[in-house]
Amino acid sequence: MLSILSSILGPHRAVSVYVFLKTWWLAITGAIAMTAIVAGLLLLNDDGAHEHHSFLTVTVLSASPINGDIKNGVIASVRLPDGSATSITSTERPVAQSVGTSACIEKRVYVESGEPRYRFKLPRYCAAS
Repeated sequence: MLSILSSILGPHRAVSVYVFLKTWWLAITGAIAMTAIVAGLLLLNDDGAHEHHSFLTVTVLSASPINGDIKNGVIASVRLPDGSATSITSTERPVAQSVGTSACIEKRVYVESGEPRYRFKLPRYCAAS
């Protein structure tokens, strides 16, 4: 490599470039790899657009306050209408306090993947539908 650099840059400058590359090759390679990974994630990621599907009243299987205080939020396992169970978290105080033996959830469907996501809502949304 030194002979190639020497023919391109000259002997004195080639040694300096060679020592620099020998010392910093790992950091330079890591920075290039991280830049490629971040650029790939930004370019290949979908926009996360979702559509509202429905409001559902579901049975709460278990609920635990976050950090032992319902004011901080709630983590609850709920039974979905299709029979499966999922865990939903809410850190909004009014919504967390409305979770009891049943809860109102919003079903959202992502546009590109069609994957459903759920989040707690206030009971008035389920009563309106």
